[in-house]
Amino acid sequence: MSPLDGIWRLVQARATDQHGQPLPPPYGLEPLGMVQIQNGRMLAALCNGDPALAPGQSREFVSYGGPCAFDGEHLSTDVDLSARPDWLGAPQVREAQLVGDRLVLKPPLREYGGVLQQRELIWERVWRPRG
Repeated sequence: MSPLDGIWRLVQARATDQHGQPLPPPYGLEPLGMVQIQNGRMLAALCNGDPALAPGQSREFVSYGGPCAFDGEHLSTDVDLSARPDWLGAPQVREAQLVGDRLVLKPPLREYGGVLQQRELIWERVWRPRG
C-alpha cells in the first residue's frame, strides 16, 4: 500500500508566474477537485468551483488517470485516461510533499492561457483504506 492511498479533496490551488509573482487562483476562489489513489492507480478531476464566472471567463477543467508511483518526493502517473488528448501515453510527474493528511502537489512550470505558471495544489485526505 502506498502512503498516498486514499481519496483526497482539493482545498487550495495557487499559482505564480515564472518570476514568482502571484497569479489569480487557477481553479477560482472555490476550487473543486478529487483524487483517488489506490492499488497503484490514480484518477484526478479538478475544476473551477466558483458559482458564477466573469463574462468571457471559461470554467477550467482537467481530469486524468493511470498507473502511478510515489517515490517519497514525486508522484508519477503514466496517463492512460485524460480530458487532454496531449497527455495520453505520457507521464505526468508532480513534486509531492506529504505531511500527515495533507498533500502538496506541484506540476512542472507550464503554459496556461499564454502565461507560464508554477501551480501548487493542496489536498486533504478524506478517506484512507484499511490495512
